[in-house]
Amino acid sequence: MKHFFCVMILMLCLSGLNAQTNDSINMKKRDSILLHRINPEDTFRKKILEIDSSSFDRKEIRKQLKANYSDFRQWRFGINGGFETIIAPEPADISEDLLKYRKRLKSGPRFGLDALFFVSPNIGLGLNYSTFSAENKTDYISYEINDNTFEGKRQDDIRIHFMGPTISIRSIPKNNKFYASCDFTLGYFIYLNDLILNNTQYDLKKKNFGFATSIGADFMLTKNMSMGLSLNITAASIKKTEVLNDNNVENLSRVSIVLALKTYR
Repeated sequence: MKHFFCVMILMLCLSGLNAQTNDSINMKKRDSILLHRINPEDTFRKKILEIDSSSFDRKEIRKQLKANYSDFRQWRFGINGGFETIIAPEPADISEDLLKYRKRLKSGPRFGLDALFFVSPNIGLGLNYSTFSAENKTDYISYEINDNTFEGKRQDDIRIHFMGPTISIRSIPKNNKFYASCDFTLGYFIYLNDLILNNTQYDLKKKNFGFATSIGADFMLTKNMSMGLSLNITAASIKKTEVLNDNNVENLSRVSIVLALKTYR
């Protein structure tokens, strides 16, 4: 009898253990089915919605940006130089001699300065200045303007100054070595020409508003200095001088290739 009871107890224990094992297997199957039905993206979205944006500390974010991007300095000062060309077409009725003469006045050196304060790691506000110069002279030239004939010596010494507020937008790579930038300037320009016609000098001066933009790339030499190359386009126009009996509008739009050296503080 004792053996019988022992066998019965052992069978009950094994039956309970088997039932518990089956329940565990069934729960795992059920959990697996539920996990397959859940969209991980939905769960991620819910977590994002639960975040309170007001809890972000801008000062802390600024510290993290400075730590991650060693080239981020709030002040940037630049000096640049290059070659610039006036891209506006010449009038159709211009004489061949005058066309050849003016061709030398369409290209020349460019020099510039800029100072920017970055309100964020990739947006800066500041001032931009650039100057373009070209000159040419001849002992004799003959041409007509508005049915008036000119013959004799001519000499031009042209300078175009452009200045105005600038907004600069740049990318900031994680490697702190290379980034692209784009600048926009709406400013004021001054056209000057020391013109000499047959030993008579005319100091010509014209003013107007213009627009400039540049697209470039910079390579960080050190944490506080970079070297860059950019393509600049300036849109501007003036009325021609009355000295030459021509009041038509002259397009002075220019394009330039510029090499720049920039420092950060």
